[in-house]
Amino acid sequence: MSWLLWALWVAVLPWLLRSGAGSRLGHPGPAWLRWLGGGCWLALALVGAVLWVGGSERLLAGSLAFSGFLLALLALWGGDLLWAARFKLGWVAALALWVGSGATLLLGLPPSSLVLAGLLGVLGAQAIGLMGNLEARARLLWLWQQTRGWMVLLALSVLIRIPVPLWPEGFALVSLMQMSLIGLAAILWGWEKVGPRILLMGGVAFSLGLGVELLGSRSGFPFGHYSYASAPPPTLLGVPLIVPLGWFGMVLAAHGLALGRPWLTGLLVVAWDLGLEALMPSQGYWVWQDPHPLWYGAPLQNYLAWFAMGATLSWIYLRLGQGLLLGGGLAWAYRLEGLFLPMGLALFGLWPAALMCGVAMNALAWWGVRSEGPPGPRRCRYSSAAWFSRDSREVAP
Repeated sequence: MSWLLWALWVAVLPWLLRSGAGSRLGHPGPAWLRWLGGGCWLALALVGAVLWVGGSERLLAGSLAFSGFLLALLALWGGDLLWAARFKLGWVAALALWVGSGATLLLGLPPSSLVLAGLLGVLGAQAIGLMGNLEARARLLWLWQQTRGWMVLLALSVLIRIPVPLWPEGFALVSLMQMSLIGLAAILWGWEKVGPRILLMGGVAFSLGLGVELLGSRSGFPFGHYSYASAPPPTLLGVPLIVPLGWFGMVLAAHGLALGRPWLTGLLVVAWDLGLEALMPSQGYWVWQDPHPLWYGAPLQNYLAWFAMGATLSWIYLRLGQGLLLGGGLAWAYRLEGLFLPMGLALFGLWPAALMCGVAMNALAWWGVRSEGPPGPRRCRYSSAAWFSRDSREVAP
């Protein structure tokens, strides 16, 4: 089927460029289409990952997971631009489905090949349309100019999660690498804002987090009775290293999202813990032994303690680094966690926690966005005319 699809694209590419799916996508649609499209395609990728974990046909599951992820990236890049050419792009996808159905019948391929053909049609049509569009290219240039080291680390912390459905036994390693990348991103981001003081803040948060976990796992105060006896390595004094790393990086992200309000930071980390208390014990990180369980074995005092710890660390961050509130870029670490943690919970069959954690984290996160101040312009803060000449063949000086 691959040579048939290749022949299809060779035939369709000139028509795409002539018909306006390239440089003349037309007037863009509403900006929220980018987020809606990205969310829908990520949901498709999640379905594929769930099917893969459940042992379904690999071609079907892999096609949904991989194509859904790539289509989500394209939607976030230019979903509002693609909306103007939705009918033309739809015809291309339909043509790909037609070729795929013919190949399926003639070559005796499995029915899932038809799904792959349709997804490749949509993916190719959208990619060609965006690559030839001035505004889409301007967005890429703007992104390149705005990219910082901590942004790259945050992006890597997201990409590194992709192998988890394919390699469940590597959960401990992937989780440690993910939280380490977030911690490094927090240091680089904080260095831009407050300089070397971010190292002091990181040391205080790491030490306080480690200390309270040592106290809690040995005495039952302040979280309740639990044990790290079966936790996967590496550990520090019996506490999984990922735990104090999280107390630094993720709480700092919540602090930025909360604009330095300790009470809101506390609520944000409690919402995060609603998912952790379901996921991490299922992976052997800790075991609850409390006689008064409330949610997946954790008692009410656990969530009160999480609120107190989040608020305390936020207060410390506020006193040591006022400059951290000048731009909340690291807050995206929390927003991304609010997207991927519920997806991970769903993959492991923890649907109640996925629903509760997803709703709580995202409601608080996006409410925090609305409280940041008056909204800016509906469009992005760049103009294609500022970077590209009229014929789009070179960058304007």
